[in-house]
Amino acid sequence: MKAYIITIIKNHDSLNYAENCLQSIKNTDSELDAQIYLASTPESIFDVNWTWPLSGKKSCTKTNLFLTPYKTVDNNKRIAAAQSHYRLWKQCIHINEPIMILEHDALFTRKFEAPSTTDDVGAYSINDPRGATFKAKDYHNKLKEGFNEVPWVTKDQIPQGMPGHSAYVIKPWAAKEIVNKQNEIGWWPNDAIMCKQICPWVRVYKPYFTTTQGIKSTTSK
Repeated sequence: MKAYIITIIKNHDSLNYAENCLQSIKNTDSELDAQIYLASTPESIFDVNWTWPLSGKKSCTKTNLFLTPYKTVDNNKRIAAAQSHYRLWKQCIHINEPIMILEHDALFTRKFEAPSTTDDVGAYSINDPRGATFKAKDYHNKLKEGFNEVPWVTKDQIPQGMPGHSAYVIKPWAAKEIVNKQNEIGWWPNDAIMCKQICPWVRVYKPYFTTTQGIKSTTSK
């Protein structure tokens, strides 16, 4: 399986983290054809219909979901992160095969061998939620071994998805569906639009294959 490590090439820290990720793939003998992938940056983003609130909470009439602004100093960084994932969703559609999308802070803790999936699984996280998402301990405790539906950890009107987007596999049909959905409701942060309410085919796999390196965010700072 092809794996793409989203990396901010001109950011020294991002390059180091990505190299750590790449080395962990080698160290665990994971069955991946991995490469560094050039991230979108505020300087390279293209115009989009960004409908996620920049300030103030709001209700989305198209999805009936309640949207809360992310803590972000420069929203163009948030848009750039979303566009990095979007470009890889398009790549998945183009090559017509499942791919793994990795952010530079991902770190493999054991050998990745792609688990067999059923047709209703469009994408699945392989990352340990502890230290990586909202209500992480509760999230972790609700998962059993194998493929899990995204657990409910808060009110059902709030988008709930993978435990972060640092490591996940996506299939072409699911990538096509999420791209179409983005065109329909407008652009949201990548980890918000791929929520269980919009994408019921999202899953979380346990035991996990990755953790995060515990680094500071490059989108919120």
